[in-house]
Amino acid sequence: MTGRGEEEGQRDRRSDEELVRSFLDGDRSAFEELVNRYQSTVMNLAYRMLGNRADAADVCQEVFLLLLRKLHSFRGEAKFSTWLYRVAMNACHDHARRSRRHLSLAESPDDEMPEMEQRLPDEGADSPESSMEREEIRRRVQEAIARLPFKFREVIYLHDISGYDYKEVAEILGINLGTVKSRLNRARNRLAAELEDYWEESR
Repeated sequence: MTGRGEEEGQRDRRSDEELVRSFLDGDRSAFEELVNRYQSTVMNLAYRMLGNRADAADVCQEVFLLLLRKLHSFRGEAKFSTWLYRVAMNACHDHARRSRRHLSLAESPDDEMPEMEQRLPDEGADSPESSMEREEIRRRVQEAIARLPFKFREVIYLHDISGYDYKEVAEILGINLGTVKSRLNRARNRLAAELEDYWEESR
C-alpha cells in the first residue's frame, strides 16, 4: 500500500505537462501544484517589471486566474514555463498600460543586476570606496532601466537579468528572433545614452 506522503511525492515529481493533462482530466490538485511551483516565479517577474509589490501581487493573482481559464488552450508546442511566462508578461504589459506608470524607483529591485553591470571590473571590490561606487552604479543602472519603454525593459529583464537566450525570449514574448536582437540592442543603446553623463563624471 502506498502511503500518502509517498503518493504526494510522486505527484510532485510529475512534469508540468503531466500536471496540465491531469488538471484537464479533472484533478484539481494538479492546478494547485502548478501554482505552488510557479507562484514565486510569477511574483518575482511582476515585481521586476512593475517595481511595486502591491501591483505585482495583483498581477500575480490575475495570472493564475487567467491560467485557470486558459489551460485548455495549452498545446505543448512550447514548454509550459515558457507559455506561462508569456501569459505573465502580457498581464504585466496590460497592467502597466492601464496604470501608465513607470517602474517605481523607490521600490526597484536591487538583488539582481543586468549583464552590463555584472561585467564591471572587480578591482578593489573589498574596499569601502569600491563598494560605495558599485552601489551608486547599481542605483544609476536601475533608474535608467526604469525609464525604458516596457518593450525594452522586458527584453533586458528576460535576457540580461534572467539569463534566457534569444530563442527563449522570442518564444516568451511571441516575437521573432530578429526582433528580440534588435530590441535588446536598442535597449542597451538607450541605457548607454542614459548613463553617458554619469560615466563621464566618474572618470
